[in-house]
Amino acid sequence: MNFHCSTVLGVLFFLGWTGCCDAVILLESGDPAFHTTTPGDNSGWQYEGKFLWALGTPISPHFFITAKHIGGNELGGDIFYFHGDSYTTIGCKDCSGTDLRIWEVDPSKPFPDYAPLSSGVGDAGATTTVIGRGTRRADEVVVLGESKGWILGISDQGERWGKNTVVDVISDPTYGKLLHCTFDNPGIAGECMLSTGDSGGGMFVLEDGLWRLAGINLAADSTFRVGPTGTQFFAAIYDEGGLEYFDDPNWIPVDDEQQNIPANFYGSQIAPKSTRDWIKGFASETDALAAESYSAWQRLYFTPAEIATPETSGPLADFDGDGISNLLEFALNLDPTFSEHATMIPDTGLRGLPTVGLASNGGGESLSLEFVRRTSGSGSGLTYTAEFSSDLQTWQAVGTETVTAINPRWERVIVTDSLTTMDTPQRFGRVRVTLAE
Repeated sequence: MNFHCSTVLGVLFFLGWTGCCDAVILLESGDPAFHTTTPGDNSGWQYEGKFLWALGTPISPHFFITAKHIGGNELGGDIFYFHGDSYTTIGCKDCSGTDLRIWEVDPSKPFPDYAPLSSGVGDAGATTTVIGRGTRRADEVVVLGESKGWILGISDQGERWGKNTVVDVISDPTYGKLLHCTFDNPGIAGECMLSTGDSGGGMFVLEDGLWRLAGINLAADSTFRVGPTGTQFFAAIYDEGGLEYFDDPNWIPVDDEQQNIPANFYGSQIAPKSTRDWIKGFASETDALAAESYSAWQRLYFTPAEIATPETSGPLADFDGDGISNLLEFALNLDPTFSEHATMIPDTGLRGLPTVGLASNGGGESLSLEFVRRTSGSGSGLTYTAEFSSDLQTWQAVGTETVTAINPRWERVIVTDSLTTMDTPQRFGRVRVTLAE
């Protein structure tokens, strides 16, 4: 069946770590509903599933990865929920010298798609999307009239996302290589901190045009008191100045300085060679990107019940009501559950509707269309055709194509019209997308 759509145009000390991390705490809002739906940028939310009280991330057709310390029945029988579908574990493997654990699921029901893994080359300094599940932000922590952060509130096990910057990668004798982030105020847009219960959630970074799994949430500074006689409390702190933090078995006072002294959080890094070799030993498919057909991509965003209703999740439907069909969302690297009318950024864009420009052509200028395209080896089943018209009635594929590789799944394409402004007073362009599935 064919579907058609087109668009015109050091040593780590666990500072106050209580043993596990609850949901992402956000600097800019304490609203429990804030950041509880997709960020819309395909930065990892689509790869997360719920496991026990925490999260996990599929990394191959039969395996997902999470934090070892969250527990689970090592002989199997636990359920991993992935976009409303359930997968039964049959056993697990632990990575020595880390807090990482891989769970195997029943081979008769493989994952339709899975997260690509970071090589680690750009982890340090990268912006990361952090996803977790658990507590809300509660009362503000105030010391001598100065705000410091927030008490950790109730655990609602709500899935949330935030952003942070990986300050560096550090080594710990017990937990191996760790991604290190700080809870800064002011911070970046979406600045976040981990709290009790976020363990097992993914930390994703953008590498070669793909958001890749770089780490698994491990721990955070969370145990504090005010002065040596103060009562301990658990909090997300962006300024430790004037507080004492618990570094078992000692309490360490922090001088109150003019600049904020942020608390820290950590994730187990995926990239070290010993870790990657361990992963590949059980999940060899992680070396290659998953083939991503429309049906596999659907299951990253829709529940089985939604997929069973093609009027909302089918290729010609528009699930999020943004005027872009699901097929075009698939073809142009958009999120079908996030309403936006995004246009691709010329020259560097990784997602969005085609952008229209003018290109020098002989003695005149020609209309050009620039767009992202799934590669022939990605398994998409898509055909992209750039077409031009002078009257919006007759369309012809008459352009010259230039292709820039982004990664094995995506490429950037510029198609320049064969006619120039000297040939015709007006010209229109479109990209027609066909799915054979």
